[in-house]
Amino acid sequence: MKKKCGSITVMMSLTGLIILALLGTCIETARLTACAGSGAERLGVGVDALLTEYSRPLYDHYGLFFIESGGKPYERVISEYIADSFGKIPGSMDFLGGELTGVSVTDKTFAGDDKAKGLMDEITAYMERQMVGDGLGKLMKKFTKFGDADADAEQIEKTVDEQKEDKLLDERILRLMRLVDGVRVSARGGISVGSYFAKKFATVKDFNGADFGVLDGTVWRAMKPRISKATVTWNDMGSSFLTTLDKVIEKTKEAIEEGRKLRADYAKGAHSDMAGRIIDGLSSLDGNLRVLNETKKIIHNSAYKKKKKKKLLKELWKDYDTVSLSFDYTGAGEAGGGESPVDSFGSALGDGILGLVCEDPEAISDKGVKKADGYAAYYGSETAKGEDYSKRCDDFVENEEVRLGGAMRDVGKYALEELMLDNYITKVFPGYASADDSWDHSLDYGWEYVVSGRKSDKANLESVISRILMLRVTTDFLAIIADGAKRAEAYAAAAAVVGFTGLTFLIRFTQTLFLITWAFVEGLTDVAALLLGKHVPIVKTSKQIKTGFAELFLITNAAIVGRARTYDAAKSSSFGYREYVCMFMAMTPRETRLYRVMDLIDMDMNKNGYKGFKIGKCVFDMRVSANYTFPVKLFGMPIISGMIGRSLKGYSYECIVRRGYL
Repeated sequence: MKKKCGSITVMMSLTGLIILALLGTCIETARLTACAGSGAERLGVGVDALLTEYSRPLYDHYGLFFIESGGKPYERVISEYIADSFGKIPGSMDFLGGELTGVSVTDKTFAGDDKAKGLMDEITAYMERQMVGDGLGKLMKKFTKFGDADADAEQIEKTVDEQKEDKLLDERILRLMRLVDGVRVSARGGISVGSYFAKKFATVKDFNGADFGVLDGTVWRAMKPRISKATVTWNDMGSSFLTTLDKVIEKTKEAIEEGRKLRADYAKGAHSDMAGRIIDGLSSLDGNLRVLNETKKIIHNSAYKKKKKKKLLKELWKDYDTVSLSFDYTGAGEAGGGESPVDSFGSALGDGILGLVCEDPEAISDKGVKKADGYAAYYGSETAKGEDYSKRCDDFVENEEVRLGGAMRDVGKYALEELMLDNYITKVFPGYASADDSWDHSLDYGWEYVVSGRKSDKANLESVISRILMLRVTTDFLAIIADGAKRAEAYAAAAAVVGFTGLTFLIRFTQTLFLITWAFVEGLTDVAALLLGKHVPIVKTSKQIKTGFAELFLITNAAIVGRARTYDAAKSSSFGYREYVCMFMAMTPRETRLYRVMDLIDMDMNKNGYKGFKIGKCVFDMRVSANYTFPVKLFGMPIISGMIGRSLKGYSYECIVRRGYL
């Protein structure tokens, strides 16, 4: 009986120990799990505490939360915050106490990383608190009022290019007139005939204009005294005649080459009222050149006596053709040479567009920086510089090139966050139409820098204004050309400038240039009005055109700004200067805008006493790991150590968190 009782006692003791060990294991496991959770929480608190040390001036002036890198290492700061949380309260039981053995910041996201996504997220969060209403819908509705401006511009360019080809064909005909008939018509209508030309020689004694294909009396009277009769009698075959012969051969060769170009242009589709008939007569030049060259050979042939030479030459010159290739000189002598508005426009551009459209050109900022697009270059962005639209005006004046397209690009993917970005830019940075005296800026025209990315305020402003001008020229041209009276006025002026040509396409092309010049000057007036805060209709009617044709010859700042002041004041529904800039921002890649915002922040922070500040080195979020050692409690009891067969002193744990400002 005693034996049985002893066995039961031992079994119950062992059972109790097992239960105690299991209970201790469960409690210890739960404690260690709680320690792990506590460690992760303490790490999160430590990182959050670090993030409270954000750049205060960056927040005060730009509303952005970023922490600067540099100074005390992040790991040390986080460790100090965690260490403070491990303090034991006197008299309490420390079940969660442990030791921090290491902290490592393994990954940082800087402001410009991933195409400046962190900066974009910050701006979006900031602007969500600022914006109200359907701003995107209202802005997109305004954008659509431009219609397909680029398509309109492309059609204008195509029309000009086609007319230019036709006009070049007509200019070849004018050169042929000089080479074949020697005829030059001055801008004032005066007619002169050169000393040497392809039809220099007569083949009959009593000749008249019809024998040379010239039916206009004014032209014939100027041409007749220049005709040589040496080829009728052949009495003079000396050096003087041979010199003349050589020069006529030279002119004939030039005429043949010009004719070849004329034929090629005509074959490509260029049009001319006169070209077809002229081309039919070009072959006569080849025959005449053969006659002229054979004449030299006969005269220089010492084996022939003079009598034989005369006989051979008279027979040869029966093939000399002065009739087949003829020109229409109708209207020759009519005065031209009127003043060209294109020349007037070119002269006015001498001091630049800004001097014409800004109310006070002297007040334009002269600020500049040493480097533009620094962050785009740092991050290897392929963002290219925007086009220099101001050069288009020079190309128009100097080379008769019309390029209006490209100022308007697709904004179909413009989303709410894009609008937030652009509204942020216009809110925290100054522009030409919005000065800011509360902060010393490296560039006073920050809006324009975001669009154009140039080194100086003046260059950025000129780029933006020139781009607006291209859009205004397109819409204004459509309004001007729709008015028959305005077209007629431009045509009359073109005829007065070109004078006699007998070539319709040359006059038409000149008329088109004048109409485009008209649109340019009207566009300058529109831009000046926008800068004054006036209401300028996106699309005008011909009655809303402020510039008269006569005013194309008085292109001054006073005249342009004076007309601009006659516009009504801008309304809430107006598409003003700010809206144009925002539209150009919308057409600028987001990545480019964000990097330029970073450029501006860096430049302004450094200018205002925060030397060495670089937002590119500011951190948006980070990945942090921490290692802890927690001492065992129950596992350290001898009975449990004996049961599990080993002695445990502590438990190591690693936790990882990612924390940022959003």
